[in-house]
This record gives sequence, structure tokens and C-alpha cells, in this order.
Amino acid sequence: MKRKGLLFIVFISLLLVAFGQAPKEAAAPDYAIKGKLVNASTSEPVEFATVSIFNESDSSLVTGGLTDVSGVFNVPVKPGEYYIRFQFMGFEEVRISNVEVSRESPVYNVGNVRISENETLLDEVVVQGERTQMEMTLDKKVFNIGKDLSNLGGSATDILDNLPSVQVDVEGNVSLRGSENVRILIDGKPSGLVGLSSNDALRQLNGNLVESVEVITNPSARYDAEGLAGIINIVLKKDKKVGLNGSFQANTGVPDNHGGSVNLNFRKDWINFFTNVGANYRRYNGSGYSEQEFFNAGPTSPSFTERDRSHDRGGLSYSARFGSDIYLNDRNTLTLAFLYRYSDEDNKTQLIYNDFFESSNVDSLTVRKDNEGEGDENLEYSLNYTKNFKREGQKFTADFQYQNNNEQESSDLVQSEGTTFNNQSPFLYQRALNDEIEERYMLQADYIHPFAKDGQLELGTRYTDRLVGNDYIVTERNESGIYEVDSAFSNEFEYEEDVLAVYGILSNKISKLSWQLGVRYELTKLITNQKTNDLRNEQNYGNFFPSAFLTYQITQIQAIQASYSRRISRPRGRRLNPFSSISDNRNYYVGNPNLQPEFTDSYELGYLLNLEKSSFYGGVYYRYTEGVEQRLSTTSEDGITFTRPYNVSIERSFGAEFNISQDFTDWYRVSGNVNFFRSYVPAGSVSFGDEILSYNEAEAVSLSTRVSNNFKFEKLFDAQVNVNYRAPRNTVQGKSLSITSVDVGLSRDILKGNGTLAFNVRDLFNTRKWRSETFNENSFQYSEFQWRSRTATLSFTYRLNQKKQRDGQGGRSGEDYGDGGGEF
Repeated sequence: MKRKGLLFIVFISLLLVAFGQAPKEAAAPDYAIKGKLVNASTSEPVEFATVSIFNESDSSLVTGGLTDVSGVFNVPVKPGEYYIRFQFMGFEEVRISNVEVSRESPVYNVGNVRISENETLLDEVVVQGERTQMEMTLDKKVFNIGKDLSNLGGSATDILDNLPSVQVDVEGNVSLRGSENVRILIDGKPSGLVGLSSNDALRQLNGNLVESVEVITNPSARYDAEGLAGIINIVLKKDKKVGLNGSFQANTGVPDNHGGSVNLNFRKDWINFFTNVGANYRRYNGSGYSEQEFFNAGPTSPSFTERDRSHDRGGLSYSARFGSDIYLNDRNTLTLAFLYRYSDEDNKTQLIYNDFFESSNVDSLTVRKDNEGEGDENLEYSLNYTKNFKREGQKFTADFQYQNNNEQESSDLVQSEGTTFNNQSPFLYQRALNDEIEERYMLQADYIHPFAKDGQLELGTRYTDRLVGNDYIVTERNESGIYEVDSAFSNEFEYEEDVLAVYGILSNKISKLSWQLGVRYELTKLITNQKTNDLRNEQNYGNFFPSAFLTYQITQIQAIQASYSRRISRPRGRRLNPFSSISDNRNYYVGNPNLQPEFTDSYELGYLLNLEKSSFYGGVYYRYTEGVEQRLSTTSEDGITFTRPYNVSIERSFGAEFNISQDFTDWYRVSGNVNFFRSYVPAGSVSFGDEILSYNEAEAVSLSTRVSNNFKFEKLFDAQVNVNYRAPRNTVQGKSLSITSVDVGLSRDILKGNGTLAFNVRDLFNTRKWRSETFNENSFQYSEFQWRSRTATLSFTYRLNQKKQRDGQGGRSGEDYGDGGGEF
């Protein structure tokens, strides 16, 4: 209650500051023409449009410029009389006359200029003028999902796994630039679409609902400090055009991948309705293999074990999102939204252990089968209020969000033993029921106050209260055929996280130099309660998270930026629970209730060049992490491996990233990414109870690269070939090996451009397999795993009163969650 009272005080204080204590406006500089260009249909900013200033008397071109990512332009001029012309591909030209700049009126503000789409021109350029696949700014990269043919018919996990510098491992864990400490948001906020288990939820989220993905490697103080490597923001489809418009998509594939989605928008006068509905039935087959050698095997333990794993997973999942924007007047908007997601899966897993006993020269074969039913339900309610003041750029927003997530897993496990696969005798029957529930509340307020010419002050606060309960019951059948509770695994665990945050950001621009300074303070309370053993642990800490951005605009097409931010990664859920599941009774993952948060200082220097037919980004980055978390394994004499997370020490990471896109001809475009990184963790030891575990130093030097080849065969089809490569990487107890994969896709527009038929094959050569080597004091293990084999998908999209999106408009679909490094 004290925290909620403190939040109320901070919230009221923010309002008082926003409305009563805003900085006084400084004198405007001499002689300029400024304003903002917006889409007449959607009121969204129009980026990188041409602004030309002409002499009113003789129509000679005097000067000009481009609108920035917020649609804003500010063109220095001399005193005189002018007219302005605005031009952008696919839009009608706009002209404003009788513009006078004088000593009495040194700055002429044209306000919001509305530019309308040219539907005739759109029909002519629909093939050549589609939105680019990747758009780069200094503070983030925006990936427009519809242009990547290999993503059609896939899930959100497939989309992320196809992004440069992003990797998804065999368990579905997402990493960015080699680090798993990345924050995943939906439309700029935590969401029920991510669910209790973000790994499974992303696999079930229909990719057809995703408009774009923003990768933010060095977020400012505006964002949550969570996520050491940065933020991945998934933007869902939403439109604001007048009238009824939308799209429909259906897909089918092998292995089973059948589904469809509907995205509709209807706007009339003061209200806008939007909805996204998707349903999918998927099944995917995967397999794995490992060889493990035991150095100190006991007389009754194997000296060498081969393990084969196979699984058949999947089922029905669907999601629905409904909402409306209510325009109370020209400056006040209320947005209400409801989201529902449900999945029902039937998963089958089989493990086969072939054990070799050196002491007795007797071999044995053990088979463990797991039939699991999994249900997942997520509900989310959100409310947003936005007030735009008369002064351009002055804005106040308030948000409320409530989530309720439920996940239930029920498993029947049977283990048998014999000398061959056909000679098996069942001897162990187990059942496991895992019931998990999450409730989350969020209250947030943000205020932006512009001052002087390019200055801006931002203030904000956010409070989140998250409670997770997990009830895990394991029963085992006795000799009488009755299932009894196994107290060694059954447990009830609760986790509560309260975070209160306030932030402030000050930014301005001096000639070509833009700067932004920010600081965020987060007060954290974490409580874990292992009810089974009556173990309660509470952590309270408050931390400052500064950020800084410095951008120099060399010319209109090139800029350089230096940035810094401090980030945190808090241990959560399964990583803190000291109990394990029983899906594999020879390999246990056990949480560590003593885990502490990780802190990192992140530095980045980048250069961006945007030309008419090409773009280039090159940057270097450095991360210094304290209390870095690593998974360490131990193997007992009877061949059982336990894996637990520990705070091992520090980690120093250095990297360089390059992105390039080039249109070689009208029919061939190539884009590529290379991310090189080096990380170093010194040797040391950790303890858990009476156990002391040593680990080696790990110097990992690795890279990942992706090359996308795009072909346009006019009046025939578009084609795409993507090549992905991830180099080997060392860890503190071994290394992960290289991965290479190829995706291909074809698409063709039909029905006079209103429909698109597409076909893709992911992992054409079936080589997307995770391979690793693991060493510890008692064993060596080589393993390889493939979560899903090669897939082929056919999809059809129909657009209702909607055209394909065009170049230059990209990256800002839905709401604007951009950082401010170069956007003042």
C-alpha cells in the first residue's frame, strides 16, 4: 500500500509539473519556415518527404529539405516572400502560397500540413513501390514483416529467428547480439500475447498479425530498464484510414500448418474500430541426439550413454484483439482495447537412452514417453488517454493495463527398460500437473513539453505489480496401482514483483548537433515464497539508470550517433524456483533462489547513410555486465545431470554490426547484416549450499550474418532467397557449434493487385540444428537438436480497400515508440 500511495503522489506531482511548471519558452531563432507534414487520412507523420521553398516573385528554387521521422521540417531562409511545395511518392502534391518571413515574423509556422494519397498513382506503382524490408535509423532498426516472404504463414518465433542479430535457440529463448537478456514488448508495452512463458507464447502467436518488429539496442530512459541487450518491440497491425479497410489471409503447409487471420479497421467521424483475429492449427516434428561420456562412473552407472529424442508437438491456437479509438475532439483521444489468446496443444515426446556399462559389459536400453496436454489462456484489458495541446509537440498520455494469464500442463509419463527397443518392460509410471497463473497491473503517465526551437522535456512514471503462482504436483504409481504424491518434486511456488519507476529526459539541438540526457529511477521489490518448504525470500533495491545520446547530422542523408544506457535483468519465475520438472529424469533444470539481478553499462557508436537506392549502417558497441548469469551443470556418479543458474562474475562484450541494402537494378535488391562480437568471462567458482562449483574462463569470439536476395520479375512473380549463418561460440563449460540455413519464397499479385499468393520453404536443406559440446568435472557431452524440421507454406492474402504499403512510410505503423537520439 505504501508503494501505491507513493505512486499516487508521483502521478499527481507529474501532472503539476506538466501543466504548471513547464519551462519558459526561449526566443525563437531568426528566419525559418517550419511545420509538420501528416497523412490526411490517418494523421500519421509522413517521413522523408521533400520540402521545396520557392521565391514568390519568379518561382526560382531558393532552398529545401526533408521531413524527419516525426514528419517535422525546419528550413532556414532569408527574409522574403515564398511559396512551399510538398512532394512524396504516392501522394498528391501540396502547395502553400503567401509565406512571408520578416523581422517582425522571423519564423513562419505553417502548422500541420495534410497531404492526401494519390490512388491513381498508387495503382501504377504498387509493384515497384512496396515498403522496404528493413529500415534503419540510428536508434533502432525496423523490419517490415510483410516483405519477408519466408515469414508468411509462420509464428512470431519464426519472424524473430529471421531477423539480423536475433537468435532463437532450441528452447525458444530469444537473444540479441549474443545475449538472452532482451526485453520483448508488444506495441511498446508488456503484453499478455507474450504470456507466462514467452517462448511458447511466441511460437503460438500468429505471425500474420504482426506489422513490423523494432530492434532497439540502446534504449533511452523512456523505456523500462529491463533487458541488458536491449528491446524487441513487436508492432501489431492497426490502421486509422477513413471507411472500412483491412486484409484477410489464409495459409496451409507441411507439416501441418493451417490457419487464417483477419485484420479490419473502420473509421467514421469521431470513432475508429480495429480488430485482429487469427487462428492456426500447427504440428511440428523435431528430434535430437546426444553422446555423453562419464569420467567417474560408479559400478552400477553407465560409462557412456547415447540419447535419442523425438517429439510431435502442436495443436490449435487463436487470438483476438478488439479496440476502438474515440476522438473526443481534435486534441483528446481515448483508446480501449481487449486481447484474448488461447491455445490447446497435445504434445508427445520420446526419449531413448542406450547405456553402456564398462564394468559389466552389459548394455541396456531405456525408453521414456511423455504424453502432455497443454492449455494456455491470456486476457488483457488496456485503456489509453492522449491529449495533444495547442502547442506543437506538447502531449500528455495516461495508460492502464490489466493482464490475467493461465497455463496448465498435464503429463502422463511411462518409463520402460530392456536390452532392445522391442524388448521393453515398463517399471515407472508418473503423472505431473503444472498449474500456473499470473496477474499483472500497470499504471503509466508520460508528458512531453517542447521549448525553444528544438528543445524538449519528457517526464513519466510507471508502476507495475506482477504476481505469479505455480502449483506443481507429481504423483507416482505404487505396487498397488495407486498414484501417490512425490514430495521430492511437488511444490507450490509464488513470485511477486513490484516496480515503481520515474524518469526525466531533456533534449535539444544546436545547429547539426542533437543531444539527449535522461535518467530513470526504479524501486524494486521481489518476493519469492516456496510454500512447500516454507522458504520466503525478499529483495528490495532502488537503482538509477542514466542514458545519453549525441547525434551529429553531417548532411541530410548521413549522421553519426554516440549513445550510452544502463540496464538491469531481474531473475524471475523458474530461474528462482529450487524445484525441477520430471520431463527428463536424467537431466534436471533447477532454479536458484539466491540469484541477484544483473547490471550492464552499454555504449554504442554508429554511422548511418541513406542514399536513393542504398542504405548503410555501421556501428561498434561495448557492454560491461556485473553479476552475469550463467547456467552451470554438474553430473553425479549415477549419470544424472543438474543444471542451475548462477551469478558468476563479470562479462565484457565488444561487437561490431554492419547493415547494408542496395538496389542493383529494378529487379534485384540485396540486403545483408553482419554482427561480430567478442565476450569474456573470467574463471572462478560459485557455491550453492555446501556445493562449490568451478568454471573456466570463456572467451567467445563469434559472428552471425544474414543475406537476403530479392528479385522482381515484372508481371510474373517476386522471389526471395535468405541465407543465415551463425558461427561457433565458446561458453564457460563448452561451446555451441555453427548453424547454416537457407529460406526461399515466391509471391505473385493477383485479382488486380488486391490479392497476393505466396509460397515459401523454411530451412530448405534441413540444416537448422543446434549443436553443442559441454564439459564438466565428471562428463563430456556432444548434442544436437532440431526443434522443427523443414516446412513449406502456401498463403493467400486479400486486401479490402487497402493497397500495399510504400517506401518511405515505414517503421511507424501503429504507435510511435521511437527513441530520441536523432529525432529532436
